Amino acid sequence: MINHYHFDKLIIGGSLESLLYSYVNSQKILLLNPIYPFELSKIDYCSSLRMVGYDNNRKIYKSELWDRLTFILSMTGMVIFPNTIKNHREEENSFVLITDNNKRIKLTSDNILNFDSVSDDNVLVYDWFNVRSGNNHDYVLLTDNDQFINKIHFYRPSRIGSNASMKDLVGQSNLHRSFLGGPNYTEGIARLKIIKMMKEAGIKGQSNGYSKKGKRQHYAIKLEHTHREIHNEYTPKFSLDELLLLEPQRGEQWNLTRKLFRHKQISTLRESFRLPANL
Repeated sequence: MINHYHFDKLIIGGSLESLLYSYVNSQKILLLNPIYPFELSKIDYCSSLRMVGYDNNRKIYKSELWDRLTFILSMTGMVIFPNTIKNHREEENSFVLITDNNKRIKLTSDNILNFDSVSDDNVLVYDWFNVRSGNNHDYVLLTDNDQFINKIHFYRPSRIGSNASMKDLVGQSNLHRSFLGGPNYTEGIARLKIIKMMKEAGIKGQSNGYSKKGKRQHYAIKLEHTHREIHNEYTPKFSLDELLLLEPQRGEQWNLTRKLFRHKQISTLRESFRLPANL
């Protein structure tokens, strides 16, 4: 037996932009392929962000906003079947979903909006490193013109043994999917490229005293790869800047936001809590 649900309008998405569009227009959204933002990516505060509960002038992590919108929309029933979809197939004006308990659900709509155009070819690759030597400097970002490791993001960690003066890093690459797994694009090659860029920027390893001539000496830069993230590149129907100019419909999600965030900032963050607000 297949359960059938019909909606006048239905958003198919997974990006931060699709969630904000759902929130602003008070429309149901189906998160078939969640597109979680890069953890260090931020947006500048603007007064429009008050509609989702922000009232302090600081840069906001996109991952934080993604979590908050997902939480609010799920609590008000705007996210359809959250966390239960195992598989799906698309038909004309409809979707057939297979849930975790192998139930089949058919969704139809008179107006389906496929919000995110996801690239089949291009991906964003993020290589995360703990910096064991060479983590005390003033840099926040290093850039390069190459596709492989074209940005190095430095951030203050909260792992055991770290302190306020230390920085770990993430190397960012914009690659064709076919390059993944190639010998020239491995985590080890990323490590070597990052060390080279750090040296060229004048970053040195941990201090190792002074030479007989009184010159300060340093250990080599030491990086420890922790994990690699691969994000699909996508193009949303509307940008964040465009969506933040819209006046939100004051439905259930609007009322819930006012109740939750009226008196103080409450974060629904899953992982980005470990990143300080003053990065």
